[in-house]
Amino acid sequence: MLMIPKPAHILSFAFVSVLFIMCSLAEKKVQTPTSWQTERCDTTARLVELTIQDLLVPFLQADSLKDSLKTTPRVYWGIVEGQQLQRWGVLTAFSPKHRPQNLILPEADTLTWLDRAYLWTLADRPDYPYDRYEPLLRDARRDFLTRRDSMVQQYRRQYPQYRLKVQSDLRGAGYQRRNLSMGKSVSPLSQHNFGFANDIGIWYKGGQLQNIRFYKTFLGDIGGQQGLTWGGTFLGFIDPNHVQYFKNSAEMLQKFPELRMEFEPYQKYFKNRVARMTAVGKAAKVEDTKALLDAMAAIHASRACVCDSLAERPQPRYFSAFFAKLTAYQPQKDIVVFGDLGTQTATLIHPSGFQKTFRLGRWE
Repeated sequence: MLMIPKPAHILSFAFVSVLFIMCSLAEKKVQTPTSWQTERCDTTARLVELTIQDLLVPFLQADSLKDSLKTTPRVYWGIVEGQQLQRWGVLTAFSPKHRPQNLILPEADTLTWLDRAYLWTLADRPDYPYDRYEPLLRDARRDFLTRRDSMVQQYRRQYPQYRLKVQSDLRGAGYQRRNLSMGKSVSPLSQHNFGFANDIGIWYKGGQLQNIRFYKTFLGDIGGQQGLTWGGTFLGFIDPNHVQYFKNSAEMLQKFPELRMEFEPYQKYFKNRVARMTAVGKAAKVEDTKALLDAMAAIHASRACVCDSLAERPQPRYFSAFFAKLTAYQPQKDIVVFGDLGTQTATLIHPSGFQKTFRLGRWE
């Protein structure tokens, strides 16, 4: 006998079918792009203020200019609005490696040590990026070294037959870039540069042990008990004898957003790396890089940017009002950087003869 389904059964079957279709669609849903993928440099959005960081954004990759400095310069800075000089100041140091100080002049503004450090990047030649931010980072570095020493002592108690040697602690940015070019790293910046990483070798009978299991016990298991991250767990580049304070650079940048100025010049490199790895089916290996880009996007949101498609702008004529304030300024020796809110520009005038004015936009 033919069974005719009851209306209630028909409704139940239809409801279950709809749920199945919805779940299937949810599983196939394309992941929403994150902030670093959607952000853009919007030159139609105006900046209502300029910080010292904003003045430096267009010139973060001008390190080669430092080589042309023959003497320690003064760095003059200023902010113009409505063709009037709103803020200005001067700083200098005993040498490029020393911390700069404000010059106390009539009507001149003074800056915090951090803003002075940012401005002095136009002249300094630190062996290590840590040197720029030592007042900011010293307590966290001290905690890292305490944890590292506790890890070493625990390992020595458990395995007295082995000798431990710290092979790399603080590292210069140039050294890190060389590692990158030789394939010994996948990033132009490392936690080594900021005092938060060590490479430690395990030695036995005059030779360094290479088997990863020894380092898993020492840096992975015992280091993990101290809250440290072992390089053997890295996603994109396994580094067995490496241990660091923060899980990744994104976590470090979230803790110290002031370090943005060190990472900003490499944003294009990080984005290109994600694109390359994703294109060859290795997106899982750049999750940390994507997290870093998200952290950078959150920090510089609504701040100044320079659009790659924008050409250099002519220097505004009325900057002569600013130069009138430059007491003892020597064009062949000193550096000038200033911004104008009216024209939304930043200008650098360098004793090497380099003079550039760039139109600023805002990260949106």
